[in-house]
Amino acid sequence: MKLKKLVIATAMLGSVGGLYGCSEGDSATINIDAPTEVVNPPVDGSDGSASTCPDWSSARPKDADGNDVCQLPSTVLVDRTLSSDKVWYMESRVTVGNGNQEMSIDEGTLANGNPVTNVTLTIEPGTQVKGQAGSFANLIITRGSMIMAEGTAAAPIVFSSDDAGLDGAGEWGGLIMHGYAPHNECLTADQGAVACNIDSEGESGFGGGYSADDSSGVLRYVVVTEGGFEFSTGNEINGISLIGVGSGTEMEYIQVNGNADDGIEFYGGSVSVRYMVLTGNQDDSVDWDEGWSGNLQFVLVDQGPEANGNVIEADTEGTLDFLSLPTIANATFVSGGSNPKAAVFKATSGGFVHHSVFTYDDSFTAETTCVDAARAAQVGTELVYTNVVADCDISGDVVLLPALVSDVALDANYASQAAEAAAVGTLNIADINATYPASLADPAFFEATDYAGAVDPSATTFWFQGWTVPGSL
Repeated sequence: MKLKKLVIATAMLGSVGGLYGCSEGDSATINIDAPTEVVNPPVDGSDGSASTCPDWSSARPKDADGNDVCQLPSTVLVDRTLSSDKVWYMESRVTVGNGNQEMSIDEGTLANGNPVTNVTLTIEPGTQVKGQAGSFANLIITRGSMIMAEGTAAAPIVFSSDDAGLDGAGEWGGLIMHGYAPHNECLTADQGAVACNIDSEGESGFGGGYSADDSSGVLRYVVVTEGGFEFSTGNEINGISLIGVGSGTEMEYIQVNGNADDGIEFYGGSVSVRYMVLTGNQDDSVDWDEGWSGNLQFVLVDQGPEANGNVIEADTEGTLDFLSLPTIANATFVSGGSNPKAAVFKATSGGFVHHSVFTYDDSFTAETTCVDAARAAQVGTELVYTNVVADCDISGDVVLLPALVSDVALDANYASQAAEAAAVGTLNIADINATYPASLADPAFFEATDYAGAVDPSATTFWFQGWTVPGSL
């Protein structure tokens, strides 16, 4: 067994439009009238168990642990705070702001002339947000609005279904974020002044724009688990969907666990993520499309036995005005499930992968092809791997994989003990950008590591401990 038995991360504290997780944006175009904030009637517990909730939410019966349960309204059009002393319940879709309506050429002004409502949804550390089990309950942050979900390692923010436990898949929807950042289905600024309105994931309205540094808020120490509700055969929502989300958005210490579709998918935009864990997701773990140009560092993917997708599915689609050209450094990809290909780069996608590790768990997975880039014309210029260590099948991978080993030798904390992983030199993004002019990597984003993979083999404490779903690693 290549992947040695792993110790689990320390336990953390401790839950209509059609939704789908496709990569080609094939939902029907919808027009959304300006909503008003809706407050559903309270649920009165005849046994005296009704919760105490703010007047803008709906009281539900207390849960089995005696916590107040407060139902979120279907639309949120003023700033709200979700406090950690309540469990917050989503019966169906919850939309923050109105920026998913059709936009004019002026970002911040809707096509109908009304202003975008800029709403901030603040979520306190340790807060539980639960979607109704067996529904597509989901949270949308629209253009112009922000989510400020800033948990801590000791008190992560958890999105899950409302049933017992944090395991399972397809029990509710997921988290969708829109922004004003570029998307390759919109004309770039030098091609003319046109409004950018991308028909977005999960029939969630419109996203996209021309402001690469736009901010949709902060996600820090946030767990999204059990999502991906299937509303029709083959149609599920991703754990986290990012449509035109800009580089001003902060995302770190993120876990998506047990999603029935992709773990995370980037539809255009320029958002970056560091310290990300993707576990047990049943389709692709990292999926990008439509011109995403962000950065990832410290990414730990363990697909598990139920996956039928790839650790990376890379595409561009759209009008091809610009390619998807993200950069990944210090990732550890453990393939699993039924798909024999780990990373798949389609004909029009680029990408840069540095100081990373590819392997598979042979206790339930046949030998995996590390990278399938057979249809990608960008190999060597816009699709480049440097200092990557892998022990997958080498067929077709030699150009991209300079360090093929018999065993990457992951230890119990996912750190590679292979000598090749410690001999990669120091990550220097500025030098990489100079060598490969197509690289869009931001040198200021990346730490200068001297090992391959998501985990430092010399560390005594590990960045994924204390906040991830128990048993997921």
